[in-house]
Amino acid sequence: MSEQLLTVLKLCLLALLYLFFLRVLRAVWTEVNPPRVATTPAPVAAGAVSTKKGLGKKGGSSAKAKASTAKASTAKASKSAKSAMNRRKAPVVPTRLVLVEPAARAGAEYALGPELTLGRAAGCSIVLDEQYVSQVHSRIFIRDGSVFAEDLGSTNGTWVNGSRAVGQMPARLGDRIQVGNVVLEVR
Repeated sequence: MSEQLLTVLKLCLLALLYLFFLRVLRAVWTEVNPPRVATTPAPVAAGAVSTKKGLGKKGGSSAKAKASTAKASTAKASKSAKSAMNRRKAPVVPTRLVLVEPAARAGAEYALGPELTLGRAAGCSIVLDEQYVSQVHSRIFIRDGSVFAEDLGSTNGTWVNGSRAVGQMPARLGDRIQVGNVVLEVR
């Protein structure tokens, strides 16, 4: 082989070695630093009056405030009527997760909230001290009355009824969510 070809092969090998090290560093970094959860600002209550001053002419701001309050109360009434109709049609919503496996901890129950995180980190909602569970492994959340499971970039993945969770995967009553060797049932 010529000197030039050997030099090119050495450089390619060196580039592959660097890519391998970068991949290992990225994997370690994602395990050590869990993803941050974005917080959203609290919603403004219906009928809330602005505290800004200098809205223009005298008396004009109070008329605007009364009009916005009337609109807000009408919207609130129609919203409550819609929610009452939805409650009649709504299917049974799961309220808890029950630990099925490992057998040593079977039967442990966890209340389903708006969002639960599963993992080994102390900041997780459900702390699982298992070998095959990542620091922040997955999240289970409720949206529009339905339960969803989402893998948060874990090494071993999150499984719903034996299928790997890709993105946000819906889970219904009786479905089983597996995280490492831990199996939780939606009830």
